[in-house]
Amino acid sequence: MASVLGWIGLGFFLLVLLIGIFSIAFGIPGTWIILLDAIIYAWITHFNVLTFQGLILLILLAITGEVLEFFLSIKGIKRSKPSKGVILVSFFSGLILAIMMAPLFFGLGAIIGALIGTFGGAFLMEYFSQKRLGHAMHVGWKAFLGRLVGFLSKFAIASIMIVFILTKIFSG
Repeated sequence: MASVLGWIGLGFFLLVLLIGIFSIAFGIPGTWIILLDAIIYAWITHFNVLTFQGLILLILLAITGEVLEFFLSIKGIKRSKPSKGVILVSFFSGLILAIMMAPLFFGLGAIIGALIGTFGGAFLMEYFSQKRLGHAMHVGWKAFLGRLVGFLSKFAIASIMIVFILTKIFSG
């Protein structure tokens, strides 16, 4: 019976890791979901598999992922000298479209929605503010690229976290 519960627990643990990495597409801090999952696993296994040192590394990676995504997402758009409120509108429009498109393409619609929404929000806000099509396109494109690079950076860090965790669990 205990082994059945162990397998169920491991399955749930792996499911939460997947939820963590896919939640990044929605703008949800997936690295923290992965970290919390790892902390719970470490606690249940009395820190024999995932040690305190390993958890500290995961904490540093989670912080790095969130900070990197934030700064890379706004860096490009700020260089294009957007109007007031463009960054905020592009963030929320990307989030809303990610949620709306999540059911499409087996969940990949969330990523597409986040990118299109970020571009669209930045473009429309800038266009209605400045009435300059070329500049609005430039701002939208920079918002799109910033969001893409931020997403890819955070996804890469989340992937590193998961590989580290699974290596620890399945190598011993």
